[in-house]
Amino acid sequence: MFDLQFHNADYGIQIFVNDERFATFAHRSQANDIVGVQIQGDVEINGIQIQ
Repeated sequence: MFDLQFHNADYGIQIFVNDERFATFAHRSQANDIVGVQIQGDVEINGIQIQ
């Protein structure tokens, strides 16, 4: 099991795995245009937290 976090910063999306930065992707549009996350595949989700 692992902890996966997405941080929507002004400059891009930061992805953290177990509190360690994994990747950063620059925004292609405004940061506030992002309204959701889609997860596909064989995944078991134990919890979701939105802050």
